[in-house]
Amino acid sequence: MWRRTATARLKSLWRQFPAALIVTKAPKVYVRDTGLLHHLLNIDSLSELENHPVHGASWETFVIEDIIRRERLKSPHTQFFFWRTATGVEADLILDRGSERVAVEIKAGRGDRPETVRGLKSIVTDTGARSAWILDQATGSDPLARGVSRRAYADSLNWLP
Repeated sequence: MWRRTATARLKSLWRQFPAALIVTKAPKVYVRDTGLLHHLLNIDSLSELENHPVHGASWETFVIEDIIRRERLKSPHTQFFFWRTATGVEADLILDRGSERVAVEIKAGRGDRPETVRGLKSIVTDTGARSAWILDQATGSDPLARGVSRRAYADSLNWLP
């Protein structure tokens, strides 16, 4: 029972892609309740969390769970995946709405690094996604490349990609 409620698995968006593109098939498993995770790791304050190795993964999990919850209310048939290639190009969340896909990369701090943008551009091409978004802890929003934008998560509480 604990396994079903406390952990979640995101399947890889693995389909018939070109042979040159090696996509990770293994599912991504994470602890859904970040409060429980912090308690189990004896993290008692924000400053402890910010200096802990789990900081980025914890933030990623929090945002993924929030997006999935809101997307299920808006579009109950949306499927959720992640994307990772053997070369390390990844998107933390792919929303597959049937008629369109959207890639989302989540970053603790500011997420507009050039290698992240390049990776998301290739994900848009490889998966046929309509767009890719970087959600981070910075402020504001910026178009970064064709089909790739960055947006502050704090500004996105009533927004879905």
